[in-house]
Amino acid sequence: MDATVTFPADGVAVLALDRPHRRNALDRALLDGLPGVLSELNADDRVRALVITGRGGAFCAGGDLDVLADLGAETPGEARARMAREFATARLLLEFRAPTVAAVDGAAVGAGMALALACDLRIGSPDAVFASPFIRMALVPDWGVTWLLARAAGQARATEIALSARKVGAEEALRIGLLDEIVPAPLDEAFARAQRLAEADPAAAAATKRLIAAATGTFQEAIDAEITEQLRAVRSPEFARRMGEWSQTVRGRSR
Repeated sequence: MDATVTFPADGVAVLALDRPHRRNALDRALLDGLPGVLSELNADDRVRALVITGRGGAFCAGGDLDVLADLGAETPGEARARMAREFATARLLLEFRAPTVAAVDGAAVGAGMALALACDLRIGSPDAVFASPFIRMALVPDWGVTWLLARAAGQARATEIALSARKVGAEEALRIGLLDEIVPAPLDEAFARAQRLAEADPAAAAATKRLIAAATGTFQEAIDAEITEQLRAVRSPEFARRMGEWSQTVRGRSR
C-alpha cells in the first residue's frame, strides 16, 4: 500500500498517501488498506493527534480511474458491500478518538475531499483546491461528501458546489469553512498544530469530540451530555494530576 505512517514527535502520528505520480489517487491497495490502518492508529495509545497528508504536491485526487473502470462486473450486492468497506475510511477518520489535522496541498477531490473534511482541522497551501466532480460522470457524491460538505459549508453552498462540480480554490475554501488556515508549508503547520493538540488529555479530547459531534439535538440535550462527560472527567486521575500542578503554580505566584 502506497502510504506511510510515521511518529515524528511524542503523541503525533502522520499518515501520508504516497502515490505522487497519480496525485495520490486511491488505488485498490489504498481503498482496501486504509480502514485497517486507521483502526490500528485509533487503537494505539501512543497516538494523541493524527496528521493526514499527501506527498508530491497533491492531497488526494479521489478514486483512481483504473479502479473505477473495473467495477462494471459487480453485482449490486457485491458493489454495496465493497462501498461499505471503502467508505468506512471517512467514518473512521471522522470518529477518530484523537484530534486530526489535514495538511492539504494541491487537489482534494472526491474521496480526497471527504478525507480532508472528515478531519477536525484543515491547513491548506495557496495551491489547495477542493472539488466534488461526481456529477460530471452521472454519479452522486460518496464517501460521505454530501454530509461532510454540508456540515462545513452549509447546505445551500454544498448543493451548489456538488451540482456545479466546480473547483474551490484555497481563498474561497478558507472563506466558506473548508480550510481553517492557508500557509506556505501546510504540513509544517499541521504538525505544529498536532503537537499542541497532543498535549490534551486523551480521554478529555475524545469526550470533547463526541460532544461536538452529537450537538445536533436541542440545547438541553447538549447540556445533559456535557454533564455526563464532565462527571466522568472530574473523577479522572489525569484531572487530579493537572489540578494539583495548577494549584501549585497559583500558590507559587501568590508568594
